This record gives sequence, structure tokens and C-alpha cells, in this order.
Amino acid sequence: MTDREAVLEANREFYRAFESLELGRMERVWMREQKIVCVHPGWRRLVGWGPVMTSWQRIFAGAFEMTFDIRDPSVTVSGDLGVVIVEENLTQRGYDGMMRSQVLATNVFERVGGDWLMILHHGSPVMAPADDEPPLQ
Repeated sequence: MTDREAVLEANREFYRAFESLELGRMERVWMREQKIVCVHPGWRRLVGWGPVMTSWQRIFAGAFEMTFDIRDPSVTVSGDLGVVIVEENLTQRGYDGMMRSQVLATNVFERVGGDWLMILHHGSPVMAPADDEPPLQ
């Protein structure tokens, strides 16, 4: 497997962990270091293992189901760093019913031994559809 393929697989595992709504699975995706950073859409920057994992726990507690349709992955690998930029098309079901949203995400992974672990996830909400796409309902 090439580095590019390995980074894409790490990115897929991040979204499988996200969809699983299992904190333990999400913990295995992330590097267990103080330097990790997470910016959820509409949230302030979270730095460090404790705040980042607490955020996932809060997100998972408020959701019954999440599914992602990931589009247009762009991958860059340089040494032990891999960056994946994707469009997330998210459908979630929670206490407030069904909701769909679109997010542009930047996911950064660092190679540790033979594993690619997440060190940064940054999601930015997409407020308007592309010119050729109908809005998500």
C-alpha cells in the first residue's frame, strides 16, 4: 500500500469511527498527544486529548445515527504528514429529528511507526450549494 492509499484508509477509518458513535473507536483514530487540534463547525478550537475527546463524547451523546457521503478527496503526503481535504455530506438523526448538512473538512494525519493517526480535524460549514447543485433539505 502506498503512503497515499494508507492516508486515505486512515481517513476512511475516521469516518467509520464517526458513524459508529463509539468513543473508543474514535480514540483509536487520534494521536494521544497534547498537540492534537479539532475544530468542529461552529465551535471554537479544541486543543489536547481531553478537550478533543470530550467533544466527541458530547457529539455522540446527542446523535442516534450519522451517515457520511464523502466526496472529492484531495490527498497530499509529505514525509510523515498526510493531509486529506474532503466534502462531507452528513445526514444525522438526533433528538431534534433528521438533519442534513455539508461541511468542508481538512484532516491531517501523522505517521507513527506504521500507523497514520489524526492530529487535526477542521470542519467548515458550507452555507450555500455550488451553482450546479440543489440545496440540501
